[in-house]
Amino acid sequence: MPGGRGAAPALTLALALALALAAPWAGAQTAPPPGAAFLIINQEHLLTGSQAGQQILADEERQRDTLRTEARALDASFEAEEKRLTELRPTMAATEFRKLSDAFDARVVEARRQQDERASALAQEFDQRRRAFYARVAPILVTLMDRYGAKAIFDETSVLLADQSLNITEAVITEIDAHAEETPPGPAPVPAPETPETPEAPAESDDGGN
Repeated sequence: MPGGRGAAPALTLALALALALAAPWAGAQTAPPPGAAFLIINQEHLLTGSQAGQQILADEERQRDTLRTEARALDASFEAEEKRLTELRPTMAATEFRKLSDAFDARVVEARRQQDERASALAQEFDQRRRAFYARVAPILVTLMDRYGAKAIFDETSVLLADQSLNITEAVITEIDAHAEETPPGPAPVPAPETPETPEAPAESDDGGN
């Protein structure tokens, strides 16, 4: 196959590097050697492995669940109203039905717009909270860099290969958890949209005309 000779060595190298860089997070990490020029961390694991980060992720999931529940409730409400309008159609004049149908479509569009705005607002809130989390981590990194006499700290994803003794992720997590009381509360819930009201069917005219 064309290019086959280059593909196999590249795959072998990728697998070898993946195995070499794999760090068992459950195990203890050794201290970096004295005078190490640089250190490495796994930024994502700082979030998923620390108590403060886990609280952030749990708050985010609760907010998403709330939004999903509200979206399902809206869908059920609109489905019920649409079914009701369909049942009313044979008993109504075409112009009156069109008015109700147009009003229904407008409410659906507006509800979808509000849901999209709330989802966007939540995404921005989550992003700000994560930025604040990493901003609080920055002084910890400076302290540990000074402690180990390093000149720089790199994220593990940007390092091709390194001795795992240079990885101070667990040490950073320990410091984060030690200052967990400084973590601010989760994002304030975004106000839920009002549940659309189902319009009443128009009263039948006395003359019985269509």
